[in-house]
Amino acid sequence: MPHQRPILVEQLPVLGRANWLQAASAKNQDLFQVNSDPSSVATQTIKNLQHLLQQHQFFCDLLSATTPFLSPQRAIVPVKPRAKALDAGQALAGTVSHQSPQSSIVSRPFVALGKSPFTVDVPGYEAVQGETIPRRNINYKDQLLQRPEDSINTVYDIVKRGAAKFGNAKCMGSRELLQVHKENKKVKKLVGGEEQEVDREWSYFELSGYNFISFHEYEKLTLQLGAGLRKLGLAKGDRLHLYASTSDRWLAVAHGAISQSMPIVTSYDTLGEEGLRHSAVEAGSKALFTDPQLLGSVAKLLADARCIRVVIYNKTCLLQEEALSSLKSAHPMVTVISFEELRKLGEDHPVEPVPPDAEDMGMIMYTSGATGPPKGVSLKHKHVVAAVAGIDSMIGPHIGPSDTVLTFLPLAHIFEFVFEHAALFWGSPMGYGNPKTLADISTRNCKGDIRELRPTLMIGVPAVWETVRKGVVAKVGQAGLISRALFWAAFYLKRALVNHQFGWSAILNSVIFKKITEATGGRLRFVMNGAGPIARETQEFISLVVAPMVIGYGLTETSAIASVSDPWGWCHETLGDIPGCVEVKLVDFPEAGYYTKSTPPQGEIWVRGNSIMEGYYKNEALTAEVMTADGWFKSGDIGQWDENGHLRVIDRKKSLVKTLNGEYIALEKLESVYRTASVVGNICVYAAPDKAKAVALVVPVEQALKNVAVENGIQSQDLVHDKKLRSVVLQNMQTIGRKAGLTGLEIIDGVVLVEEPWTAQNGLTTATDKLNRKGIHDKYKAEIDDAYERG
Repeated sequence: MPHQRPILVEQLPVLGRANWLQAASAKNQDLFQVNSDPSSVATQTIKNLQHLLQQHQFFCDLLSATTPFLSPQRAIVPVKPRAKALDAGQALAGTVSHQSPQSSIVSRPFVALGKSPFTVDVPGYEAVQGETIPRRNINYKDQLLQRPEDSINTVYDIVKRGAAKFGNAKCMGSRELLQVHKENKKVKKLVGGEEQEVDREWSYFELSGYNFISFHEYEKLTLQLGAGLRKLGLAKGDRLHLYASTSDRWLAVAHGAISQSMPIVTSYDTLGEEGLRHSAVEAGSKALFTDPQLLGSVAKLLADARCIRVVIYNKTCLLQEEALSSLKSAHPMVTVISFEELRKLGEDHPVEPVPPDAEDMGMIMYTSGATGPPKGVSLKHKHVVAAVAGIDSMIGPHIGPSDTVLTFLPLAHIFEFVFEHAALFWGSPMGYGNPKTLADISTRNCKGDIRELRPTLMIGVPAVWETVRKGVVAKVGQAGLISRALFWAAFYLKRALVNHQFGWSAILNSVIFKKITEATGGRLRFVMNGAGPIARETQEFISLVVAPMVIGYGLTETSAIASVSDPWGWCHETLGDIPGCVEVKLVDFPEAGYYTKSTPPQGEIWVRGNSIMEGYYKNEALTAEVMTADGWFKSGDIGQWDENGHLRVIDRKKSLVKTLNGEYIALEKLESVYRTASVVGNICVYAAPDKAKAVALVVPVEQALKNVAVENGIQSQDLVHDKKLRSVVLQNMQTIGRKAGLTGLEIIDGVVLVEEPWTAQNGLTTATDKLNRKGIHDKYKAEIDDAYERG
């Protein structure tokens, strides 16, 4: 690199306002050089910024105002991408104590980088051929965490402690649905090669503000619900099935059952009828909690699941009286009761709680069934408590009662379930939202959930963050020339500052990115990604423009916890550190050429610890396939360690496909890269074993596809089947792949554009939005063959 000597920040004031950019360049300092290509967009943008700074006084004042915050001993020196603290002006590393929720900008920013390495070899462990020595969090190298504190042994204890410690403080809140508004809107479609307006009906939601209950009130509610279940004839060991969307009532009913030592059984509300039947019958559930819109599915279920004697429905959702009456008449022996009626029953007939033990079964959590019937993961209370301890070891120091968490992911997903219990442990209020009402665009006479709650933390999935990124980029693209230039200049400037570990870019958030941060409530300190891999570009974009993104890695079988980014040692190229409750090792996977003797070591990720399941419910054969006798869980994912002791997932055994030339390609890796294309709404990469390369099936973003058609002079009545447009989309995606550093083998050879969205309802995705690859391949086999022929 061309660096010869650093420019000290103490020199900057005398260089004259923002002209230090030019001075840095003159001194052969490529501080803002994003890559080695002098013609790159990033480099040209920085040059444009320099020009704009000379013409826009406010920007010069902006930069001059920030120089007092810089340490006088801090040198501007190049650093390679590595573990770094989150932007101190926006995230947790900017202050030792918790920030006030009233402001996301601290008074004196600084960068605090955790000390490397972040994980270490387990002391005294004897090396085994074909394996790495297990690694642990450096703070827990001698003993793994079992619980977040000594008084907590069960999920019940977490609720009890919350009431004792936080009392009348806000615990959780929800919004009441007041009305659904139906509106007809004109939308533009290409008909016969001409753009025409057609009518389409849209639903909009009118909601109340957030109504919160305290920790004391929540504990009282759960005990009443537990007493109500006892009055209905359920006893210790009977199982309660939860088949409903995420809400405060979902969690309250679960905790009500747990207060009486009744294990819970979870199924996604989007799970198909066959999967629901399988889980309910296998688990032998005695009661079921559901939403009114799912009563039709429940009525069909009861014909087979005769073990279910009680159905509880959530009356806060729009009640479908016809479905309710039909259910009662078809199954007169089943008690059908509302949530409020169950609570009142418990209030009128109180009983003492029957607290569970740490070794008692806490839940059977059924997977989404991506590769067959849902698997029931049996978790004891000690497993969930250890998982809470693990996430607390990473995130706990940075979050507390002054934070507010927006929750909307399925509670049937283990990560959401564990994180909400961690929030209860931290005393952080939770506000429940709905994917349909998160943004203002879907509401009437009220704000969307995000702006109404104004959270400091929210958890999303890759599809959510991709939608956010593409939405922001589209809005920026519609802005004027100066606004576009300023946005991208600020983006690349902030990226350079973060990569060089400067903690003073908050001023960019409050000026350039202000509208974006306001759209998310204006208080976000960081966001988390779960449930699947996210493209590096998307993680970086969200981290710089919205809020720093922390990511984690885990499976239902590990109680969600195997790796979590530490906000003090953040790196967008890895999955972060090993939490304190588990240890991780890599094991050779020779079939695909992954060996622990490589540099860096690579292999299948095996996890062991206090949060790991003991097996699948009623499935000893499958348990034996994934669990070793000494407690190691074989994840099926391929990982490697980086130089800082961070874990990276580089492949997945199930998504590795051997192509015609004998080399493997990783389908999920390619999908995470190609998904960043503006035209891609959803994507499935398919590699035939008798072909050299892969092809991609794409559910396009309609407006983005129209834009591409217009830009290329394409007029077609049927865009998804237009050959010229398909070719343009393929070329654009291939360009994205090359820019992302994919090898020639990984550049797709063809593309199929499809009209029908992939949903759990049509069987092309699972309840957690994972692809049903076999279903997609079977449905589009002819189109895939045609794409290969064209290639």
